Amino acid sequence: MPAKFFPTALVVTLALLAALLAPQAPALAGPPKVEIFVTSWCPYCTKTKAYFDSKGIAYTAFDIEKDPVANMRYQKFGQRGVPLVVIGDAVIPGYSVAEFEKALSAGGKAAPAQPKMVFGKQ
Repeated sequence: MPAKFFPTALVVTLALLAALLAPQAPALAGPPKVEIFVTSWCPYCTKTKAYFDSKGIAYTAFDIEKDPVANMRYQKFGQRGVPLVVIGDAVIPGYSVAEFEKALSAGGKAAPAQPKMVFGKQ
């Protein structure tokens, strides 16, 4: 009987440990991944890279004119224009320090879509 009790107790202990550590998982995961889709001639792309450099935030820049694979990934986001910044699941078109900081402070989680208010007959 004691041999069967030990594995059950171990499973319960591990489950409790996982439940206690789950709220801390985002903090343990580290900063969100930052990707920037750019072109060589874009001044706002240069400003975007300078912003992340000044904050000491690691990023990967993809030149969509020189890298066909990066261009295909860029097109899948359905955006037009550069820079296109992806912080975790948050997609930010253009240069916006406020949006960059909002996405970074949220850990790269995209904001939920706002429900549309409908008035009158549809």
